[in-house]
Amino acid sequence: MSPTIISFVARAIVLILIGSVPTVAAARCTDRPAAGVDWSDCKKNGLVLSGSALSRAVMVKIDLSSTDLEGSALAGADMGKSNLTNTWFVKSDLTKVSLVGAFGNRTRFTAANMQGADLSKSEFSRADLSKTDLSRATMVGAQLLRANFSGAVLRDANLMDANLSRSLITGADLTGANMAGVYLYLTRIGGADLSTVKGLTEAQLGTACGDATTKLPLGLKSPSHWPCAEP
Repeated sequence: MSPTIISFVARAIVLILIGSVPTVAAARCTDRPAAGVDWSDCKKNGLVLSGSALSRAVMVKIDLSSTDLEGSALAGADMGKSNLTNTWFVKSDLTKVSLVGAFGNRTRFTAANMQGADLSKSEFSRADLSKTDLSRATMVGAQLLRANFSGAVLRDANLMDANLSRSLITGADLTGANMAGVYLYLTRIGGADLSTVKGLTEAQLGTACGDATTKLPLGLKSPSHWPCAEP
């Protein structure tokens, strides 16, 4: 066979393989919810998937906006860089889930189990994390503006360099949490027990909104402007 023919055949094979990729991806996106399913780069927005079994699912860059996943099993799933705007994870199992680089507005994680979850560099504005178990979760560099952490469990969580500006953490359990570099601009910490957190400084407290019931680590003093004026 001549070199010209061989080159032509090789190019034809490559084109066939490239052309088959979208078809394979499209077929994969139609797979039903199941443990370990691969929905990466798929659009699953606006669906009702409550109670789904999706543990260890691979859903990188998935669009789950406005989808109901209440009470679903998602332990160990990878949802890195995904769109989770208005997504409902209420009372879901999200233990050790990866949400690295994920983003969303008004995402509902209410009362979910997120122990050991990784939310590093995620962006969740106005997220509802009330009564959520975030024990040992990693939130390094996360943007969690105006989030609701009331009644959440953040034991031994790593919040280093996270942005919690204007968030609510009243009633949250922050035992042993790492708060080094956390941005606390107008963060409501009235009544919060911060006595055992690590890395907290008076400079950080100076931008936050606490009150006489806020418990601070030994050696730190309450800012003179506490409590903050009502907005």
